[in-house]
Amino acid sequence: LLSRMPPGAGGLFLDLKGSASEEEVLKRFPPPDYFTAFIDGSAARDKAGLLAAVSSAFRFPAYFGGNWDALLDCLRSLPNEVPAKGYVLAVRDPASFLSASPADLEDFRDIAEEARAFLKEKFGATLLVVLL
Repeated sequence: LLSRMPPGAGGLFLDLKGSASEEEVLKRFPPPDYFTAFIDGSAARDKAGLLAAVSSAFRFPAYFGGNWDALLDCLRSLPNEVPAKGYVLAVRDPASFLSASPADLEDFRDIAEEARAFLKEKFGATLLVVLL
């Protein structure tokens, strides 16, 4: 499935049905063109866990505020902090990802979509996708 899918195809979320290993993801989204952050979905079952995991994986600055507004700001600033053509958030154990809070999943999706639109408008071909 992954080999037939162009980067970013299918929108913000790409459902890989658990079939892609870390090696396959990195082959499809090769560094340094793409910066891929891997998180464990079981550590991101709620908002606090998600923000901590994403902050660490994307190497957010120490002043990251740990809230939705700070997440949006840091996602939009990724090209300034970690230059790349695109950014991938790969979630291991996606069944657990924000499973404790469907409302937080919706908020995360909205923020990630807003960040993705900003990155595309400001930086051209920059890509933001979430692999599940």
